[in-house]
Amino acid sequence: MSSLLLLAATVIAAPPNITALVPSGCQFGQSVEVAAQGSVGEKPQAWLSREGLKIEFAETGNKFKVAVAENAAPGLCWIRVFNAEGASPLRPFVIGTLAEVAEKEPNNSVKEAQKLESSQVVVNGVLDKGGDVDTFAVSLKAGQTLVATLMAKGTLGSPMDGVLQLLGPRGFVLEHNDDDHGLDPQIAFTAPIDGDYGVRVFAFPETANSSIAFAGGANFIYRLTLTTGAFVDHAEPMSVGRVAVAGEPPAPQAQKLRLHGWNLPPQLAEVPADVAEGSFVVRHALLGNTLTLPVELHPSVVELTERPPELQEIALPSSMTGVIGKPGEVDLFRMKLVANQTLVIRTDARSAGSLLDPVLHILKSDGSQLQEVDDGSQGFDPDANFTAPAEGEYRVAITDRFGLGGPRFFYRLTVLPSQPDVELRVAADSFVLTPDKPLEIPVTVDRQRGFASEIEVIVTGLPEKVTAEPVVSAKDGDSAKTVKLVMKTEAGVLFSGPIQILGRVKSEPPVEKPASATLTAFNTTTRELWLTIAAPAAK
Repeated sequence: MSSLLLLAATVIAAPPNITALVPSGCQFGQSVEVAAQGSVGEKPQAWLSREGLKIEFAETGNKFKVAVAENAAPGLCWIRVFNAEGASPLRPFVIGTLAEVAEKEPNNSVKEAQKLESSQVVVNGVLDKGGDVDTFAVSLKAGQTLVATLMAKGTLGSPMDGVLQLLGPRGFVLEHNDDDHGLDPQIAFTAPIDGDYGVRVFAFPETANSSIAFAGGANFIYRLTLTTGAFVDHAEPMSVGRVAVAGEPPAPQAQKLRLHGWNLPPQLAEVPADVAEGSFVVRHALLGNTLTLPVELHPSVVELTERPPELQEIALPSSMTGVIGKPGEVDLFRMKLVANQTLVIRTDARSAGSLLDPVLHILKSDGSQLQEVDDGSQGFDPDANFTAPAEGEYRVAITDRFGLGGPRFFYRLTVLPSQPDVELRVAADSFVLTPDKPLEIPVTVDRQRGFASEIEVIVTGLPEKVTAEPVVSAKDGDSAKTVKLVMKTEAGVLFSGPIQILGRVKSEPPVEKPASATLTAFNTTTRELWLTIAAPAAK
């Protein structure tokens, strides 16, 4: 949804400033009233990153109604509220498949536990003050497996390190989990007897301090999914491949995804993944969650379950999905290289919700070690740059740092030829321009693996009477690392809408690199940049 949106010439007191949405999601085909933490400003409007949602603002206050279409695809949507003065930060809103309820206080103790009418539900809650504990009661039959998973820090950006506890019918703690996927916990529990079981939620601050106390606040929002139905944990392979055909753009790799999780019916054991643009989302009416898989411009394959006489070969380029299935296991692959061939070897495990703390080893064919990499720049998952000293066969080994293993110790190992590349970054995802002062936007140019081409940086999506002269990032010198765009507008222009900052590389074919901004609270980036052209402040 990228249409430009012109606003009336009314001068508004302040731009929207939203820190959280409560609730932060809704089941498809339903509607919900959302309270914005912070302010929506006067005469607010909303931009949505996807189709299938409609927002209606109340005449006053910070509430609005979100209606989700029956055919809306489950998954994550970004909402930006804006007016004539500026725009709020992007805020996540989740389209779910299960029925949703709101947390109700008081529910701090087992005796006060909020009784849930279904064992397949999403609870939208807030740990709204220090010491707050939320407790819920759900009925289970013997042999039923309940998946309880908390969405808080990872997707919603809540400043909390959440904790989940599963309580038995007599109130004793049977299961406890802290950091299952990042700082967000998850429990899969099979009931030994019929009864009412408790699920308890509390949190510590995301940045540890010396208080040793339960934390809370208005923006400690969460979505607690409880389901005895189908729930997907990961897929094999962990990415969808696209295969290049001579003279044609890369086409989707015809493949099946083997799903792993809990309570999966036979029809969800395998699903097709023959269509993918940007990312592929595993979604199904029977699933209590969705799973987003990256799309790679190369084949994506799976580790052989039965070990061949020779080590399984990694083709270049490709991604290999495997599992460290038992404690102490080491997965070993071979690859054939020529002298001085350079590779980038990337692992994805913890970042994809795996329990694996991967360690990467690069070996000669005789087993002697050439390189070992543990944690990477972005966390637990290591990356390696490797140059083959001579022509021959080499080994790539992956294992767990602490010798652990099991069905949820999955990983994706991606091996690519090392090629020069570049990324453009800006410091913010939203900007305000007024006619009395030019807007300067520094653009960081991250040249990787020897990228030495000249780059022309431009802005697209600007309205008439607004200019931003292209700037050039030269091969060397100060401009090789950063350039500054200068944007100007004539008086009387009022605008609020998406723009794009692009780096154009002169090559054959030409390459365009969109600039991105970091969304620090969500540990992700966005290319959805926003510009507001406002009237100058009254003097």
